Amino acid sequence: MGLKIDALTCTACMACELACGYHRDDAFALLSSCIVPYRAREKKNYIGVILKEEDSLIAARPEGTEISRIGQEQDPDKEADASAKPMLLRESCDLCEDLDDGPLCIRFCPVNAISME
Repeated sequence: MGLKIDALTCTACMACELACGYHRDDAFALLSSCIVPYRAREKKNYIGVILKEEDSLIAARPEGTEISRIGQEQDPDKEADASAKPMLLRESCDLCEDLDDGPLCIRFCPVNAISME
């Protein structure tokens, strides 16, 4: 069981990122969040969401979801974005296991782009 993210519905409002950071640090600390929405610079109105799980990074994009295993060799032809937020240094998603009502990112997403699968 994990999170399912609909990048076509996401508006990149960052409510999920703020809720996750609050869950981890009792403050709106964006660098401690394990979920990050982003806008691509090269495409207008292009929104994606990156989620760090225990052993993988999930990139939910309008064209589909990509799962990258942490520690696995990456495509050498793929260009990295120098402005990318340091996802690998963050804690992985624990689905807010200490909360009875489930993950905060789901509860605070105003457009219901995040759900449990």
